[in-house]
Amino acid sequence: MFDKRGVLFWPVGTGDSATFIVREDEIIFQVDLRHTAKSEDDETDCAPIIDHLEENLPEVDGKPYLSAFALTHPDKDHILGFAELLSRVTIGELWFTPRVFREHDDEGNICEDAQAFRHEAHRRVTATIDAGGDPGSGDRVRLIGYDTLLKEDHYQGFPQEFFSIPGQVVTVLNGEELDGDFRVFVHAPFKQDDSVGDRNDTSLVMQVVLGSDPAEGGVLIFGDHKYPTIRKIFDVSKEYDNEDNLKWQILLSPHHCSKSVMYQDEDGKEVLKKDILDDFERFQVGEGIVVSSSLTVPESNLGGDNPPHAKAKARYEDIANGGFLCTHDDGHHAKPLQFILCGGQFSYDDASSGDEADRGGGRSALAAAVETARGSDETPSEKVGFGKWS
Repeated sequence: MFDKRGVLFWPVGTGDSATFIVREDEIIFQVDLRHTAKSEDDETDCAPIIDHLEENLPEVDGKPYLSAFALTHPDKDHILGFAELLSRVTIGELWFTPRVFREHDDEGNICEDAQAFRHEAHRRVTATIDAGGDPGSGDRVRLIGYDTLLKEDHYQGFPQEFFSIPGQVVTVLNGEELDGDFRVFVHAPFKQDDSVGDRNDTSLVMQVVLGSDPAEGGVLIFGDHKYPTIRKIFDVSKEYDNEDNLKWQILLSPHHCSKSVMYQDEDGKEVLKKDILDDFERFQVGEGIVVSSSLTVPESNLGGDNPPHAKAKARYEDIANGGFLCTHDDGHHAKPLQFILCGGQFSYDDASSGDEADRGGGRSALAAAVETARGSDETPSEKVGFGKWS
């Protein structure tokens, strides 16, 4: 499963779990985690992701070894199962932004797995400071953000080499320089006068490229951000000439296909913010695919429904040249959506992800359906759907 460079998006309900294979069967980078109790049931369509990681990760000193784990923010649907993962797998390095925890003076406000993550992250911070540099695999941590935490008592003496701010590029993973194989551009969280805020608004945002050239496009991850912050990310990138770092071949739909990315409440009316969709489309590279890490998107929603939202899916289908995929579409029985990297391009591997017939022919069929729909007024025969601006 981890023998081909690329990325897997796991069916974990409405939540995030993405696995990047940086080097085949060697360097694995996990972003977020949602391991549910029901995934242990053979009849469920949720993947027992910790089981898959334990079975497929390379071994070091007789134990499964994960090179790095990045947390976008500590909501339960992004961190569930972390304590169990930590007990079953060696994690070389943790990535996190301390700001996502700042609103919680009382640990009772976050789930037990988020508490476990914070304790482990703080342990590694202390180990890094005590080492006066690289503490070694299993103790490494990368802090991300503009917070003034390095001036605080707990963080004084923390090495700058393990601290990243928005606008910076990271090519080192778990102590190894991977320039040419791995590149992350950090977009957010932004510096704010008040570092306490909604966790969603402090989510880690990054472009992950399995290569060296951001202009070729990578995987864009926005956590659970909404329109205002995503708008700011595009604007700041233009101001600082960083727009190549927004190019994508795969867009992980923010907040599990939430309409809050492109619809805003203005004077009591839901208004489409077409500018953000124009920007998503403008930075798409080739046959870009939008992935929704969620339960199957319903045909319609009632007011107040949580994501995924049908209106958001329709808008993504309007712009994605390669189509829209959901981790829980029919036929995806506990199998991840797998994208293989070849010649700098991500290719959707429907054969690895599940039964080709169930998936309607996979990526190529999706792309063909998009092309057909855009070239005529007829409804495409493939089950993909293309809405009009409204």
